[in-house]
Amino acid sequence: MARMILVTGATGNVGSQVARTLARSGAFVRVLTRNPDHVNLPGNVDVVRGDFTDPETLARTADGADGIFLMLPAMDANLEEGVKRAAPHVERIAFLSSALVTIDASNTSFIAQRHAAVENAIKVSGTAWTILRPGYFAANALRWWLPQLRTSDVLRWPYPTARFAPIHERDMAEIAVLGLTSSAHANRVYDLTGPAAVTAAEQLEFIGRATRRNLRFEEVTGEAGLASLSFLPPQLAQGILASWEQATRNEPFVTQDVARVLGKPARSFEEWASDNAAAFAKSAA
Repeated sequence: MARMILVTGATGNVGSQVARTLARSGAFVRVLTRNPDHVNLPGNVDVVRGDFTDPETLARTADGADGIFLMLPAMDANLEEGVKRAAPHVERIAFLSSALVTIDASNTSFIAQRHAAVENAIKVSGTAWTILRPGYFAANALRWWLPQLRTSDVLRWPYPTARFAPIHERDMAEIAVLGLTSSAHANRVYDLTGPAAVTAAEQLEFIGRATRRNLRFEEVTGEAGLASLSFLPPQLAQGILASWEQATRNEPFVTQDVARVLGKPARSFEEWASDNAAAFAKSAA
């Protein structure tokens, strides 16, 4: 019998890939979103309007599902009660957490604290779980850099030498689907990164090659650096800047969990840039 999976965050980079991958596999997919008009998914996906941070809504929508793909939409979102209410309805939960829960073992950072709290709620729920702890998202380049690169060949951004191993959203989605459909991944934690570390400046070079544009990095510091993340809550922006500063000095966090779980190499940032080249085409002046 085909499974029915509830997917949250389906308007985002990872959640949309999870929904598409499940739909291609033959699973029945139910998407819970506040913005159904923004969902661009196959016609066989059931789209339900609602806020999955509301415990009653999450529990009601989970009724009849075999599993839930869950993520934390904002650092101030309280999902713990929702997990408690929804878990009895399902056999499995796959949660998109954060590598900071592993890296910051004492959970001193706000990001690590919030993800760890949801992880703990899932682990004590009595439902089988798979926890994905991705590091730096390759798709951050879309969210953070695209507004500038649509109109300029110069990216004004802090910490060009910060090194990360950006992970492709398709790798995260494929592992989440395995967690939702196979008992082999029950009660496992996976630390997920791309195959190799690259600097922010090198990421920009890969985007330039993929788009045949001469892109240049112009470093900003201090208040200008903080202003580059003004679209984020101040506490979150400051935490991200601190992690980038550390990433200029520390050994990058790189794991081989993607290759071990999927049986193939993790997709590189160069591949991600090629996959998303059309999005970075320069707008007409």
